[in-house]
Amino acid sequence: MSEEKKNGFNSIIKEDAERKRAKKKLHREITFREYLALVAEDPAIAQLSASRLWEIIQNAEVVQLPEEEQWMGVSTGYNLFRKELYGVDKPISEAVEHIKVGATRGSTGKYLLILVGPPGAGKSTWVRILGKALENYNKRPVFFIKGCPKHEEPLHLLPRYMRDQAATKKEHCTECKADPDPKHLHIGVQIEGDLCPVCRDLLETKYSDPDGTVRWHEVPVETFTFSIQGRRGIGSFEPSNEITSDTTALSGRENIGITSNPAYGHNHPRAFEIGGEIPAGERGFVEGREVTSSDPKVLRVFFSVAEEKQLKIEGSYFPHLSVDTVIIGHTNLTAFKEFATNKKYEGLHDRFIVVPFHYPLRIRDEVRLYKKLIERESDFVRLKGHHIAPGALELAALFAILTRLTPSQMGIDSLTKAKVYNGDRALTELRDKDKKPIDIRELIEEGRTSPDIAKIEGMFGVSSRTVLAALNSALAKESDTDNGCLTPLKTLTALREIFEHRMGVTPEEVSRYKELLSSSEGGTVVAEYKEFTVSAVEKAFLKSHDDLARQMFDDYVREARFYREQKRKFVRGRTDVVRDTLTGRPKTPNVKFLREIEEFIPISESEADNFRGEILEAGSLAYDSYPPLSRAVDKKLLSDSKDMLKTVLAIHKPKDEESKKRASDLFSELTGPGGFCKTCAKEIIEKADEFLNE
Repeated sequence: MSEEKKNGFNSIIKEDAERKRAKKKLHREITFREYLALVAEDPAIAQLSASRLWEIIQNAEVVQLPEEEQWMGVSTGYNLFRKELYGVDKPISEAVEHIKVGATRGSTGKYLLILVGPPGAGKSTWVRILGKALENYNKRPVFFIKGCPKHEEPLHLLPRYMRDQAATKKEHCTECKADPDPKHLHIGVQIEGDLCPVCRDLLETKYSDPDGTVRWHEVPVETFTFSIQGRRGIGSFEPSNEITSDTTALSGRENIGITSNPAYGHNHPRAFEIGGEIPAGERGFVEGREVTSSDPKVLRVFFSVAEEKQLKIEGSYFPHLSVDTVIIGHTNLTAFKEFATNKKYEGLHDRFIVVPFHYPLRIRDEVRLYKKLIERESDFVRLKGHHIAPGALELAALFAILTRLTPSQMGIDSLTKAKVYNGDRALTELRDKDKKPIDIRELIEEGRTSPDIAKIEGMFGVSSRTVLAALNSALAKESDTDNGCLTPLKTLTALREIFEHRMGVTPEEVSRYKELLSSSEGGTVVAEYKEFTVSAVEKAFLKSHDDLARQMFDDYVREARFYREQKRKFVRGRTDVVRDTLTGRPKTPNVKFLREIEEFIPISESEADNFRGEILEAGSLAYDSYPPLSRAVDKKLLSDSKDMLKTVLAIHKPKDEESKKRASDLFSELTGPGGFCKTCAKEIIEKADEFLNE
């Protein structure tokens, strides 16, 4: 067997070769005359950059979000971004809206888009996703003038006097619509921009005749694909401390060999290399990293591109270039605030469209983000190989969310707010939500009212990457063990320790974070951890008493209906008298039993009549369909079985056979349907025993 066959790479190499051949077949080189025919047939071939980006976003599917998924008033989801970015539908929607307006040539599309947010919020990820989608664009061929250093639109070859006529379609011209050989050129495209110096020189030197005729229709045009690495249609700029080097990076370098030659000078078509980041982004977009850190002269270059579609460098011989690109800037909060509060830049402030790009504010979105990073990124490879206990990621996410929330003036603490944002639960469910409904829209608006962008909810707090770095460190300590597991307790410990090794966190913030992770008082992560631990064990314990819980639920509903029936004065459901089967006397409702369960909801004695009346009006109720009552029944059952549960949990105390069986059933329930491994099940049982005996 040959070495090639032995190593098993033949099929992979063959498939790659086939892909390369197929890609090469898609490449086309035609004359500009043939290109005009293609555009007349499909004008979108010559669409501008903003239109192409909007087309890409639409092709990835724009969906109407189900009501339970809608967040911050956003009902439209863009699947291109939703597969990687979670809980940030609002900034995504606002950024996409800017591109959409640019595609329709709206006035706000001429402003400079800037995404502003804390580190790790997803700003650069949003831009990266858009870049990857542009690299994979294949719905229509994209042509450029062969040899053009900035891959410009071939329609720039069309003489100016023809452009107004070219903007209309043939069927709309009374002179041409019925003529097989029309006297005007009609392709239905509004042409913007002019030839760059290199392409103008090509036209003048190679396609111009002595009699003045210019054979523009013979100029070759060819297809190209977008490439980040190849700098075709995607540019990226980050400011330095040197204004001159920054403007050169945006536009291109001066060709000293030509400009210093008296015979050529700065007017020569190749006096400058058109190789800067803005020409690189022609037909696509240019990413401006930390753009507000740029000098005003550099920013004005961006503004001229966004507003006038012109690349102009003040005080430079660099030629004015027509540009078709979308500028997408992003920056962290510190640099943005310095820029926004500097009076020297007031004239520039109103030329931005600012999109606050916040951290996720729902626990479920934060958990999805952790899972994505664990699955895809090598930085978190340790987490892949270990068991992650139920509640561990949720506990970490809860901590992260609590650091990002502002105090509410609506009479609720931050933990309650986090639960409301998350759909009424964190690790455990929100209590009293039926008795004390909270307007989530009002709560969200309250968190976004600060005039200081840095104090809006989600624009501050602990980043997702900081949390995952803590979890990764925790599991590094477990790497030598065979049964390494990320438990909720290890999560708490790792989060407390991580801030000893992080920069950019103030002592006041560290103190607040550690309070959330250490205090047992209500509204903290520890308080929620305790409730989750006890709840998880109780849930497993109740599984073996499921029939009793369902029976108690049905007994309550039946007794409540009987109670209300007896209280009716005018309209009664039955006219006979219900009698006790033992004594034969008229039966009275078991109010004591009703109150024992109602107190766990909790329903006060003065509210009891109304509650039982609503039970009567609700029609058919079942244990699985009405959580407030089923939870109260569970608590009643647990209360009645509290001593038994404590005996089952007491690891170091002797047990009778019944208790041993119950303990074994509990452990099996936790390690089976409960999702715990032996390590985290042991921990949660020990901690539940401790918390129940406090």
